[in-house]
Amino acid sequence: MNATPLSETACRRCGTCCRKGGPALHAADAHLFSGENALELSLVVTLRAGEPAFDQVRGQAMPLEHELLKLRGAGGTWTCAQYDAKTRSCGLYDRRPQECRTLSCQDTSALAAMYDKDRLRRADLLPKGHAIHAVMAEHEALVPVARIAALAGELRAGGQEGLDAEAELSRMALSDRAFRKSLAERAGIPSEYHDFFLGRDAAALFAAAGLSLRDDARLGCRVQSDPLWRGE
Repeated sequence: MNATPLSETACRRCGTCCRKGGPALHAADAHLFSGENALELSLVVTLRAGEPAFDQVRGQAMPLEHELLKLRGAGGTWTCAQYDAKTRSCGLYDRRPQECRTLSCQDTSALAAMYDKDRLRRADLLPKGHAIHAVMAEHEALVPVARIAALAGELRAGGQEGLDAEAELSRMALSDRAFRKSLAERAGIPSEYHDFFLGRDAAALFAAAGLSLRDDARLGCRVQSDPLWRGE
């Protein structure tokens, strides 16, 4: 008796979608963070409004109009941390987010239709009126991710404009470090949760703009342009 042929629409567990990045989270996923088997916020990274992100539907990187929550990557890559390459399996399969449930490699139209709809934001997963909202708002004001690309261009232009841009970027990096230190020491929030509450750190945001950070004995940190960077 012949085995039943694999359906043309069945997942072949190749892991391609998982390697392209963890799923963005939508309103339909909010329930995953409550109840007896609630997912930890440490599994989530926030991409803030203005931050460049790869749009899977449009096929290009572009600044986000609104903040986006997604399952974090592993090992400094975007590969979903829940993907096990050895077994080609998902550590959250029974509780996988809506994008993972919707995606079909053979026909991505269903995913495209819901891709940028009803996305979750940090405020959706936090108690209303909690003091952390004010902390996040202050961090947003002092570390405005939407400014980084323009400042990187000014830094590369050199002259006084470049010096001013370097100083502003350095202040942003120092502010970001101070907020993360405060969350750990004063609020008792471990570092693995910081990318949810504050988004990606300054080093990661600067790297996306072709910049690097190094410690400086006088300034605390120094921002430099990567000479090999050629843009997105």
